[in-house]
Amino acid sequence: MGIGGVLVSFGAVVVVLSLLARRPDTRLELPAMATIATGSFVIGGVLFALGFLLSRIGRNSRTSAGTEGQTA
Repeated sequence: MGIGGVLVSFGAVVVVLSLLARRPDTRLELPAMATIATGSFVIGGVLFALGFLLSRIGRNSRTSAGTEGQTA
């Protein structure tokens, strides 16, 4: 989940910078900044979701592995 959160945060920072950079001399950089922000959001969101799911699966497998060898 760590790298996904970092990429989502990076995307948010780029969006804020692109909103603040709406001056005439920086208009040419806005499409590139929007592309980077969108890509970072998408990739970061996917990695964050995968990390969350993997941690849930890992937690469930550790719990079931600990109770597997016990008898009643």
